[in-house]
Amino acid sequence: MGTNVQGKIRYRDEARAADGAVYSCDKIQLVFRLHAGHGQELLNDLAAAHWFEYEHWTSYKYGTYRNQFRILCGEAGEGSYWLGVGMVAYGKSRPSDTAKLEFNPNKVGGERSLRWLLRRLWGRARLVEPCTVKQWDLACDWPYPRQWYTLRKDARLYEETTHSAADRTQYVGARNAPGRCKLYNKQVESNLPAPLTRLEVTVPGLAGPREVAALWPTVYRLQDVQGSAEVAALNDTDRFIFATLLDAPDRLCELGRRKRAKMAGLLVACRYKVEFDPAAYAQVLSAVTRWAQRPADDPQGGDRARWDWPGCDPEFMPVVRWPADS
Repeated sequence: MGTNVQGKIRYRDEARAADGAVYSCDKIQLVFRLHAGHGQELLNDLAAAHWFEYEHWTSYKYGTYRNQFRILCGEAGEGSYWLGVGMVAYGKSRPSDTAKLEFNPNKVGGERSLRWLLRRLWGRARLVEPCTVKQWDLACDWPYPRQWYTLRKDARLYEETTHSAADRTQYVGARNAPGRCKLYNKQVESNLPAPLTRLEVTVPGLAGPREVAALWPTVYRLQDVQGSAEVAALNDTDRFIFATLLDAPDRLCELGRRKRAKMAGLLVACRYKVEFDPAAYAQVLSAVTRWAQRPADDPQGGDRARWDWPGCDPEFMPVVRWPADS
């Protein structure tokens, strides 16, 4: 686990990309298939844990979880994560025996309550396909101002919220769906003392580097683009047009034939793109994979198990007795 140069952002199992970016898992969604009737037993465990601080509410809407919890961390409850137990399925009289856990490993990966809850979930999970990663967010951080970067529109849905040149958030992709990409000023969002620009990519399941490379958006580092020889050779008007097209390439069709051909060539030849680093991604993916793996049996025999989650204390080995599958 590390801390970035600002001293405020904490990472767990991060990786350093070739361009200096820090890759990490910013949020993960785990879905557990529980033994029949064990969803209620999990709820009983939560009710009996008096040291466990949470907010609880119920939902009866199809596709949501009947019992939902916001679990608070820290003395002032400054951190939290979410648990849903029993999905409300269409045509069924009672919620299914599933549970969904959503948390940010960078913020709460070392929390006692999360480790306790994971042990309860794994102790009640089925032996066949017990846990799957529904989706997770890959965070890529650069210690530079937000003004240096821009996210280019592509065939996906595009959204933008701009309060100033520095406080600007761009999105491509459908909301809450795999392939969603977000570029924003992390310094403003988290009140950091130094610049930090973040790109988040929502990854489906345990997608490999090739699949994520296909989702990777086009992000230009404008500080390098504007200083390139090709752009420096442009007159003031053409440089303004080119800067506009970086943000809105669909406006290329508004130009005349010659100007359109010239600017299209510059856009294609622009070398200053933020590149995806498959090696750094593979490191983070390895940590994400471990969160979704059943703890191994103790090689010495008995009922003990190795809980090899990222950052787990190797000296703490809880006793677990796996129930028969159903």
